[in-house]
Amino acid sequence: MKRFRERNRAVVGLVGVIVVLVLIAGALQFQNLPLIHNNSTYEANFASTGGLATGDIVTIDGVKIGSITKMSLDGNKVQVAFNVSGVSLGSKTSAAAKVLSPVGTEYMELSPSGRGALTRPIPLSRTTVPYNLVTDLSGLGSEIEQYNIPQLEQALEVTGQNFNATQVSETTSAFNGLAHMSEVIGNEGNQLSTIVTEGAALTGVLSARSRQLYDLFGQSDLVLSVLEQRRDAIKELLDSTASLSQEITSILSVKRPELTSLLQNLQSVSAILAKDSNDFGQAIPILAAFSRYAANSSGSGAFVDTAVPTLLIPDNLSEQCSAKGAFPSSNPEVGCRP
Repeated sequence: MKRFRERNRAVVGLVGVIVVLVLIAGALQFQNLPLIHNNSTYEANFASTGGLATGDIVTIDGVKIGSITKMSLDGNKVQVAFNVSGVSLGSKTSAAAKVLSPVGTEYMELSPSGRGALTRPIPLSRTTVPYNLVTDLSGLGSEIEQYNIPQLEQALEVTGQNFNATQVSETTSAFNGLAHMSEVIGNEGNQLSTIVTEGAALTGVLSARSRQLYDLFGQSDLVLSVLEQRRDAIKELLDSTASLSQEITSILSVKRPELTSLLQNLQSVSAILAKDSNDFGQAIPILAAFSRYAANSSGSGAFVDTAVPTLLIPDNLSEQCSAKGAFPSSNPEVGCRP
């Protein structure tokens, strides 16, 4: 192997220059080098440029992930091509042109969403453009041109006169109140956001239950109409109730001694019944059996059926009646006749 000093210095110098140029080009195009960065190119359609330009950064949640590479006009929309590195965009990804400062430093913010991969340009329905100071001033100029300048000057003059006629302390208090109110609103931003969110949820529930609410109000109207129809009956019922209460009051006031005596007698009767409750409890089953047997014996006619024990029947009569064909018998001498 030849030593470095023995080599052709012109060739070595040329190779060195080429290596340096390649390194410089690689450094300048480091983001686009294959096998090092996983770059992907996508497109988005905007209603207007929104101040975007080639080279502006592309971010997700404030983190730079790429830049805009090309912008072109496609009919009534602006087609923006951009590349991203290290992220995968879903099929429902949205894009928005946003402003870093009021004077118009724009960038594009992506919001990945949806399943699968983004294979088509982001449509106009999922892109938005911002307003910046230049756009706002242009719109303000257009709006001011439609106003009556003399009337506006007169209104401003009247406002200035009102401020001049107002004491400085009152004006200061008013502005301090506005500042305090702004501070309170700023401190309670989370609570206000929660209220708005809950209000939106309540509105959604009411919208989903609109049919039931309509039926409920309709039934309330029906109830009111029925009450209206029954007004006379309800009035008569209330009057009767009032009259009854007056009668009871008068009876209690006039017949108080008699009612007191009646209640005392009822108390005495209740005490006697409570005292003899055991006897009554034993007598009730016996009375029930007696009433059942009495009903059975007298239920077949105007007489009472009785059963006489065989002990009272003579033996000869029992023997005659037990013989075959003895009962019933047509022989008058036999005692087994029906």
